[in-house]
Amino acid sequence: MSPAERFARPGIDAALVVEAWRTAWSRITRAWPALALEESEIAAFIAERLEGEDPVAALAACPAEDLALAAQCARGEPAAHQAFERYLGAVEQTRVSGAPPHLLDEVKQLLRVQLLVSGERAAGIVAYRGKGPLRAWLRIIATRELVRLVRRDPRNKDTALEELALATTGDPALDQLKATYRVEFAEALREAIGDLSFEDRLLLRQQIADQLSVDQIGVAHGVHRGTASRWLARARDALLLATQRRLSERLNLPAEEIASVIRLVHSKLDISVVRLLRDAR
Repeated sequence: MSPAERFARPGIDAALVVEAWRTAWSRITRAWPALALEESEIAAFIAERLEGEDPVAALAACPAEDLALAAQCARGEPAAHQAFERYLGAVEQTRVSGAPPHLLDEVKQLLRVQLLVSGERAAGIVAYRGKGPLRAWLRIIATRELVRLVRRDPRNKDTALEELALATTGDPALDQLKATYRVEFAEALREAIGDLSFEDRLLLRQQIADQLSVDQIGVAHGVHRGTASRWLARARDALLLATQRRLSERLNLPAEEIASVIRLVHSKLDISVVRLLRDAR
Protein backbone atom coordinates (compact mmCIF):
# COMPACT_ATOMS: atom_id res chain seq x y z
CA MET A 1 0.00 0.00 0.00
CA SER A 2 1.37 3.39 -0.98
CA PRO A 3 1.41 6.17 1.63
CA ALA A 4 -1.39 8.07 -0.11
CA GLU A 5 -3.59 4.97 -0.33
CA ARG A 6 -3.79 4.91 3.47
CA PHE A 7 -5.99 8.02 3.26
CA ALA A 8 -8.34 6.74 0.54
CA ARG A 9 -12.08 6.99 1.15
CA PRO A 10 -15.01 5.79 -0.95
CA GLY A 11 -16.36 8.56 -3.11
CA ILE A 12 -13.25 10.77 -2.74
CA ASP A 13 -11.20 11.46 -5.86
CA ALA A 14 -7.98 9.45 -5.46
CA ALA A 15 -5.95 12.06 -7.35
CA LEU A 16 -7.01 14.72 -4.86
CA VAL A 17 -5.98 12.47 -1.96
CA VAL A 18 -2.58 11.87 -3.54
CA GLU A 19 -2.05 15.60 -4.02
CA ALA A 20 -3.15 16.34 -0.44
CA TRP A 21 -0.65 13.82 0.92
CA ARG A 22 2.14 15.11 -1.29
CA THR A 23 1.52 18.60 0.06
CA ALA A 24 1.51 17.35 3.67
CA TRP A 25 4.66 15.29 3.08
CA SER A 26 6.40 18.31 1.59
CA ARG A 27 5.58 20.28 4.74
CA ILE A 28 6.98 17.47 6.87
CA THR A 29 10.27 17.11 4.99
CA ARG A 30 10.83 20.86 5.02
CA ALA A 31 10.18 20.98 8.76
CA TRP A 32 12.45 18.05 9.65
CA PRO A 33 15.35 17.79 7.19
CA ALA A 34 17.61 16.20 9.84
CA LEU A 35 15.23 13.34 10.75
CA ALA A 36 15.40 9.88 9.18
CA LEU A 37 11.82 10.01 7.90
CA GLU A 38 10.08 6.85 6.71
CA GLU A 39 7.18 8.04 4.57
CA SER A 40 5.09 4.88 4.85
CA GLU A 41 5.41 4.74 8.67
CA ILE A 42 4.56 8.40 9.11
CA ALA A 43 1.62 8.12 6.72
CA ALA A 44 0.30 5.20 8.78
CA PHE A 45 0.76 7.16 12.02
CA ILE A 46 -1.13 10.16 10.65
CA ALA A 47 -3.85 8.10 8.93
CA GLU A 48 -4.75 6.44 12.25
CA ARG A 49 -5.37 9.88 13.73
CA LEU A 50 -7.27 11.71 11.00
CA GLU A 51 -10.98 12.23 11.63
CA GLY A 52 -13.82 12.95 9.26
CA GLU A 53 -14.92 11.61 5.90
CA ASP A 54 -12.89 14.01 3.79
CA PRO A 55 -9.17 13.10 3.94
CA VAL A 56 -8.27 15.98 1.62
CA ALA A 57 -9.61 18.56 4.05
CA ALA A 58 -8.28 16.65 7.06
CA LEU A 59 -4.75 16.49 5.65
CA ALA A 60 -4.82 20.19 4.85
CA ALA A 61 -5.98 21.08 8.37
CA CYS A 62 -3.93 18.70 10.52
CA PRO A 63 -0.56 19.64 12.10
CA ALA A 64 1.29 17.15 9.90
CA GLU A 65 4.72 18.36 11.00
CA ASP A 66 3.86 17.82 14.67
CA LEU A 67 2.40 14.39 14.00
CA ALA A 68 5.52 13.39 12.07
CA LEU A 69 7.71 14.44 14.99
CA ALA A 70 5.52 12.45 17.38
CA ALA A 71 5.87 9.40 15.13
CA GLN A 72 9.65 9.68 15.13
CA CYS A 73 9.75 10.21 18.90
CA ALA A 74 7.62 7.10 19.35
CA ARG A 75 10.22 5.17 17.33
CA GLY A 76 12.88 6.37 19.76
CA GLU A 77 14.93 8.32 17.23
CA PRO A 78 17.52 10.43 19.13
CA ALA A 79 17.34 13.29 16.63
CA ALA A 80 13.57 13.45 17.15
CA HIS A 81 14.07 13.54 20.93
CA GLN A 82 16.42 16.48 20.47
CA ALA A 83 13.86 18.27 18.30
CA PHE A 84 11.22 17.56 20.96
CA GLU A 85 13.27 19.67 23.41
CA ARG A 86 12.28 22.79 21.47
CA TYR A 87 8.63 21.98 22.06
CA LEU A 88 9.20 21.60 25.79
CA GLY A 89 9.71 25.36 25.90
CA ALA A 90 5.92 25.55 25.85
CA VAL A 91 5.95 24.26 29.42
CA GLU A 92 7.44 27.59 30.54
CA GLN A 93 4.08 29.18 29.75
CA THR A 94 2.28 26.89 32.22
CA ARG A 95 0.90 28.77 35.20
CA VAL A 96 -0.66 27.20 38.29
CA SER A 97 -1.38 29.12 41.48
CA GLY A 98 1.02 28.22 44.28
CA ALA A 99 3.55 26.47 42.03
CA PRO A 100 7.18 27.40 42.78
CA PRO A 101 9.31 28.02 39.65
CA HIS A 102 11.54 24.97 40.17
CA LEU A 103 8.56 22.64 39.72
CA LEU A 104 8.48 23.52 36.02
CA ASP A 105 11.86 21.82 35.64
CA GLU A 106 10.48 18.73 37.32
CA VAL A 107 7.42 18.78 35.06
CA LYS A 108 9.72 18.83 32.03
CA GLN A 109 11.52 15.77 33.34
CA LEU A 110 8.22 14.02 33.95
CA LEU A 111 7.07 14.77 30.42
CA ARG A 112 10.29 13.38 28.96
CA VAL A 113 9.77 10.15 30.87
CA GLN A 114 6.05 9.86 30.24
CA LEU A 115 6.14 10.75 26.55
CA LEU A 116 9.50 9.54 25.26
CA VAL A 117 10.43 6.45 27.29
CA SER A 118 9.06 3.16 25.99
CA GLY A 119 9.21 -0.28 27.53
CA GLU A 120 6.43 -2.81 27.82
CA ARG A 121 4.15 -0.02 26.63
CA ALA A 122 4.60 2.36 23.75
CA ALA A 123 5.95 5.83 24.50
CA GLY A 124 3.21 8.11 25.79
CA ILE A 125 3.51 10.48 22.84
CA VAL A 126 1.49 8.06 20.72
CA ALA A 127 -1.54 9.48 22.56
CA TYR A 128 -1.10 12.74 20.63
CA ARG A 129 -3.89 12.75 18.04
CA GLY A 130 -3.10 15.97 16.20
CA LYS A 131 -6.34 17.72 17.15
CA GLY A 132 -4.28 20.83 17.82
CA PRO A 133 -0.63 21.93 17.87
CA LEU A 134 1.77 19.70 19.78
CA ARG A 135 2.86 22.62 21.96
CA ALA A 136 -0.73 23.23 23.10
CA TRP A 137 -1.14 19.52 23.89
CA LEU A 138 2.06 19.60 25.96
CA ARG A 139 0.83 22.61 27.93
CA ILE A 140 -2.34 20.73 28.84
CA ILE A 141 -0.35 17.75 30.14
CA ALA A 142 2.14 20.03 31.90
CA THR A 143 -0.69 21.87 33.67
CA ARG A 144 -2.15 18.58 34.88
CA GLU A 145 1.22 17.42 36.23
CA LEU A 146 1.93 20.78 37.85
CA VAL A 147 -1.44 20.75 39.62
CA ARG A 148 -0.71 17.22 40.86
CA LEU A 149 2.66 18.27 42.27
CA VAL A 150 1.24 21.39 43.94
CA ARG A 151 -1.58 19.42 45.52
CA ARG A 152 0.76 16.84 46.96
CA ASP A 153 0.14 16.98 50.68
CA PRO A 154 3.36 17.47 52.70
CA ARG A 155 1.69 17.20 56.10
CA ASN A 156 2.49 13.52 56.60
CA LYS A 157 6.25 13.83 56.13
CA ASP A 158 7.07 13.58 59.84
CA THR A 159 4.89 10.49 60.22
CA ALA A 160 6.50 8.92 57.18
CA LEU A 161 9.93 9.60 58.63
CA GLU A 162 9.05 8.00 61.95
CA GLU A 163 7.53 4.96 60.23
CA LEU A 164 10.63 4.68 58.08
CA ALA A 165 12.89 4.88 61.09
CA LEU A 166 10.99 2.10 62.88
CA ALA A 167 10.51 -0.19 59.87
CA THR A 168 12.63 -3.33 59.70
CA THR A 169 14.82 -4.02 56.68
CA GLY A 170 15.76 -7.67 57.10
CA ASP A 171 19.35 -6.70 57.95
CA PRO A 172 19.92 -7.31 61.72
CA ALA A 173 22.85 -4.87 61.92
CA LEU A 174 20.94 -2.07 60.23
CA ASP A 175 17.81 -2.84 62.23
CA GLN A 176 19.84 -2.62 65.45
CA LEU A 177 21.27 0.70 64.34
CA LYS A 178 17.80 2.03 63.62
CA ALA A 179 16.48 0.75 66.94
CA THR A 180 19.32 2.47 68.79
CA TYR A 181 19.42 5.71 66.84
CA ARG A 182 16.01 5.76 65.16
CA VAL A 183 15.42 9.49 65.52
CA GLU A 184 18.97 10.45 64.58
CA PHE A 185 18.93 8.05 61.64
CA ALA A 186 15.66 9.35 60.22
CA GLU A 187 16.57 13.01 60.71
CA ALA A 188 20.06 12.53 59.26
CA LEU A 189 18.62 10.96 56.12
CA ARG A 190 15.95 13.64 55.77
CA GLU A 191 18.46 16.45 56.19
CA ALA A 192 20.99 14.75 53.92
CA ILE A 193 18.41 14.57 51.15
CA GLY A 194 17.61 18.22 51.78
CA ASP A 195 21.31 19.03 51.41
CA LEU A 196 21.38 17.64 47.88
CA SER A 197 21.01 19.83 44.84
CA PHE A 198 17.65 19.73 43.07
CA GLU A 199 19.31 17.85 40.20
CA ASP A 200 20.86 15.14 42.41
CA ARG A 201 17.63 14.70 44.36
CA LEU A 202 15.66 14.31 41.13
CA LEU A 203 18.14 11.78 39.73
CA LEU A 204 17.95 9.63 42.86
CA ARG A 205 14.17 9.84 42.99
CA GLN A 206 13.95 8.74 39.36
CA GLN A 207 16.26 5.78 39.92
CA ILE A 208 15.19 4.66 43.40
CA ALA A 209 11.59 5.77 43.91
CA ASP A 210 10.40 5.72 40.27
CA GLN A 211 12.61 2.72 39.40
CA LEU A 212 13.77 4.09 36.05
CA SER A 213 16.70 2.40 34.36
CA VAL A 214 19.89 4.27 33.51
CA ASP A 215 18.82 4.27 29.86
CA GLN A 216 15.43 5.75 30.74
CA ILE A 217 17.04 8.42 32.92
CA GLY A 218 19.36 9.27 30.04
CA VAL A 219 16.33 9.79 27.79
CA ALA A 220 14.60 11.86 30.47
CA HIS A 221 17.58 14.21 30.68
CA GLY A 222 18.52 14.10 27.01
CA VAL A 223 21.99 12.61 27.63
CA HIS A 224 23.87 9.40 26.83
CA ARG A 225 23.50 6.51 29.31
CA GLY A 226 27.19 6.84 30.26
CA THR A 227 26.62 10.44 31.30
CA ALA A 228 23.47 9.46 33.21
CA SER A 229 25.43 6.73 35.01
CA ARG A 230 28.13 9.20 36.08
CA TRP A 231 25.51 11.67 37.30
CA LEU A 232 23.81 8.96 39.36
CA ALA A 233 27.11 7.88 40.94
CA ARG A 234 27.80 11.50 41.83
CA ALA A 235 24.33 11.90 43.38
CA ARG A 236 24.64 8.75 45.49
CA ASP A 237 28.10 9.76 46.70
CA ALA A 238 26.74 13.18 47.60
CA LEU A 239 23.93 11.60 49.62
CA LEU A 240 26.31 9.30 51.48
CA LEU A 241 28.66 12.15 52.35
CA ALA A 242 25.79 14.32 53.51
CA THR A 243 24.41 11.48 55.64
CA GLN A 244 27.83 10.92 57.19
CA ARG A 245 28.18 14.60 57.99
CA ARG A 246 24.70 14.82 59.53
CA LEU A 247 25.21 11.68 61.61
CA SER A 248 28.58 12.96 62.82
CA GLU A 249 26.87 16.13 64.00
CA ARG A 250 24.33 14.12 66.00
CA LEU A 251 26.20 11.08 67.30
CA ASN A 252 29.23 11.12 69.55
CA LEU A 253 30.80 8.09 67.88
CA PRO A 254 34.33 7.31 66.72
CA ALA A 255 35.04 7.98 63.06
CA GLU A 256 35.38 4.24 62.45
CA GLU A 257 31.88 3.57 63.78
CA ILE A 258 30.41 6.40 61.72
CA ALA A 259 32.07 4.82 58.68
CA SER A 260 30.42 1.51 59.58
CA VAL A 261 27.09 3.25 59.83
CA ILE A 262 27.57 4.72 56.37
CA ARG A 263 28.45 1.32 54.93
CA LEU A 264 25.21 -0.03 56.35
CA VAL A 265 23.27 2.89 54.93
CA HIS A 266 24.94 2.36 51.56
CA SER A 267 24.14 -1.36 51.56
CA LYS A 268 20.45 -0.63 52.14
CA LEU A 269 20.22 2.72 50.38
CA ASP A 270 17.43 1.71 48.03
CA ILE A 271 15.25 0.44 50.91
CA SER A 272 16.03 3.29 53.25
CA VAL A 273 15.32 6.34 51.12
CA VAL A 274 12.53 5.41 48.72
CA ARG A 275 9.79 7.10 50.70
CA LEU A 276 11.95 10.04 51.65
CA LEU A 277 12.79 10.69 48.02
CA ARG A 278 9.14 10.46 47.02
CA ASP A 279 8.31 13.16 49.55
CA ALA A 280 11.40 15.34 49.04
CA ARG A 281 11.15 18.50 46.94
